[in-house]
Amino acid sequence: MGDTTPSIAAQVVALTHLNINELREKWREVFGEETVQRHRQYLIRRIAWGLQRQHYGHELSDEAKVRLDELQQQFRDSPPETWFRGARHNRPTTKTTPVRDAKAPKVGTTLVRDYKGTRITVTAVEGGFMYNNEFFKSLSAVARAITGSHMSGVAFFKPKKEPPR
Repeated sequence: MGDTTPSIAAQVVALTHLNINELREKWREVFGEETVQRHRQYLIRRIAWGLQRQHYGHELSDEAKVRLDELQQQFRDSPPETWFRGARHNRPTTKTTPVRDAKAPKVGTTLVRDYKGTRITVTAVEGGFMYNNEFFKSLSAVARAITGSHMSGVAFFKPKKEPPR
């Protein structure tokens, strides 16, 4: 009589019909040890691998070894950027213009504020602000230079609302 053992493919398909406890029992049969694993897909994949490994032997076939050597040589000979073409680190960098804060005044706008008896004048320029002939990257940096403490530049230069009459 012939071998009545189901094919590896049939055994792998049968794994998908087992519950967690049955999969853990199958793990014990295949690997000869207990598992604490309860993730169904993990158990199915590892048991399938174990069944294939038992059936086809622990070593790679001669064809697989030759192909593996070819791939390793190709990997060694090619520049790193070709290894993972779609990977984020291999995407071309595109120079983007910085997004301008919606609250920031347009270039050329002059902001005026009285602070502790002194009139403060700040002009919005490309990439930042000018105050006392000095360039600042942000209104907050200007407010810090004026007050000596960190605060929102937008809030510092925001016009005060008139009290209701």
